[in-house]
Amino acid sequence: MISVAARTFTRRSPVLIVAAAGLLTAGWCADLSAGDLPAHEATLYAGASFVHTKFDHDWGIGSNASIVDVDDEDQGYKVLIGWRPVRWFALEASHADLGGASSHTSIVCVAAVGFPCPTELSAEVRSTQLAALGFWPLGDFDLFARLGANYWDADAKIADGPVTIARGSDDDVDVVYGAGAQYRYARLALRLEYERITLGDSDANSVSLGVTYSF
Repeated sequence: MISVAARTFTRRSPVLIVAAAGLLTAGWCADLSAGDLPAHEATLYAGASFVHTKFDHDWGIGSNASIVDVDDEDQGYKVLIGWRPVRWFALEASHADLGGASSHTSIVCVAAVGFPCPTELSAEVRSTQLAALGFWPLGDFDLFARLGANYWDADAKIADGPVTIARGSDDDVDVVYGAGAQYRYARLALRLEYERITLGDSDANSVSLGVTYSF
């Protein structure tokens, strides 16, 4: 993600990628004969979700200081639009504000005029995705898996209270994968989903609860 001093991030989990790809295939095989969706389940849909994100990171700032009071969980939102031409498959584009992470340092110094102490670190992250979803319909319920591309951008800063010492930004394209379930009622669907979002050398674990509406 952002290089604020120096960060060492946690490893990724390739097992979940394999599981997501497996559910995509399972949904295709289980419902290949289902054909087009009925009229009340139109192919275009849009939705919005509440998002809770936990960021995996270890912020290092040198051998003589450490990070304390880390707040690595935050809330945000996601908006999406999708195209589901058949029961077992959909393409979905989304944008999410994942919130951010912040912390204080153990640095003790006396701030001189024009030279404040770097006592706070923070970063805000956003994600724009294009993903394929594989569905496994079970009556009014759907299980689904997600696999796609994630364009993320982040803004970071080092500060001393209200005084900003330095700012930085970063962006890249990485992988997103996950799984979830939804309950459909007429044109509405209530959706619960978990996503693993790669952010450069970092990762974010996101859980969202939201609603979609089919047009």
